[in-house]
Amino acid sequence: MDFSWLSQIFDAILSFIPRLLIIRSTHGGVKWRYGKKIIEMRRGLHIIWPLVTDYEIVVIARQTHHVSKAQAIESQDGVGLAVSVLVVYSINNVVRAIGEKNWAVDSTVNDITESAVVHVINKYNYDYLRENLCTKIEEELTEVCKKELLKYGVLIQQVRFAGFTKTEMKMLLGVGSYIEAGLDE
Repeated sequence: MDFSWLSQIFDAILSFIPRLLIIRSTHGGVKWRYGKKIIEMRRGLHIIWPLVTDYEIVVIARQTHHVSKAQAIESQDGVGLAVSVLVVYSINNVVRAIGEKNWAVDSTVNDITESAVVHVINKYNYDYLRENLCTKIEEELTEVCKKELLKYGVLIQQVRFAGFTKTEMKMLLGVGSYIEAGLDE
């Protein structure tokens, strides 16, 4: 005989009882009272009433995110490049990060950073990129990402190149490019 319905009844009864929630100093959270009123939860002790409150806790301390894969990009002078970056960030506004304007912080950091890499790399020729990669280019990329991601409650501390190599790109059925072989000089 199946008694799984007993646990469902028990869970329903527990939703009427307020609960204590502890948020660590490296985390932050948001709670939605009645599904619409957004309230920020900072570190410390909080009381949650599950019947009318939903909540989400995220890490707000310094984090790193390696943008998922090498991007195939062309420099201004048509040189094919395979580029990957590492992003160092923290969340400075948890309500914007997961409560109002956004939900998946890692995806947002990844997508906006990938777009910024293309925007910055396409402006320069290959020789300039090689000479200024770890200085001016990284600084510009950091500033572009910082400006865009601040809207989503994410404070960018640094964007660094994890990989940068000259490569040949070929069209795959006219849909997009793929990286064939690294030709690092």
